[in-house]
Amino acid sequence: YSKQEGGVFMNNYEINTETLVIVPYSKGKSKVYEYDGELIVDVLPLDIIKTSCLFFGSSFEGRKEAIKEILSIDHKVPILVEDSKNIVFFPINSCINKNSIWISYQNLVKYTKLNEFSTILYFHNNKRIIVDAKYNFIDNQVIRCIKLTALLNKRRNFINDEFVIEPEYEEISN
Repeated sequence: YSKQEGGVFMNNYEINTETLVIVPYSKGKSKVYEYDGELIVDVLPLDIIKTSCLFFGSSFEGRKEAIKEILSIDHKVPILVEDSKNIVFFPINSCINKNSIWISYQNLVKYTKLNEFSTILYFHNNKRIIVDAKYNFIDNQVIRCIKLTALLNKRRNFINDEFVIEPEYEEISN
């Protein structure tokens, strides 16, 4: 990395437990907000998500397809970037939009409606950011993250009890 006027600049970046939000910055760059500061990275937000998935042992595409299956959804999919620490990020736009803002579910403390089209996101370490996304959209994305982490935790616990594949359920008639 290098320090220049305007902040710390990096060629690449791996998401960690202190990453709060990743936003498009300027042509081909991202601004990453962490607990203790901001970084300018020479790649787009989606590229940071993709390289972080690879860094932690899986492809973005594989994680996206798995989560689509687990949650029965097909768009704006939250991504489990790192599974041992449950690092989950969710997009403001489509998960394949290179310029989407990506938000850390674990570091999001609360969110409030600013107006009809904007929401204030509050993070650990007393940081906040205003995003152009409706409150109900953010709420839906958070609910998806809650479901994802709950289902994955349940599956991890069942693996220890010889549960590997979800059983087929028999219909009960009244």
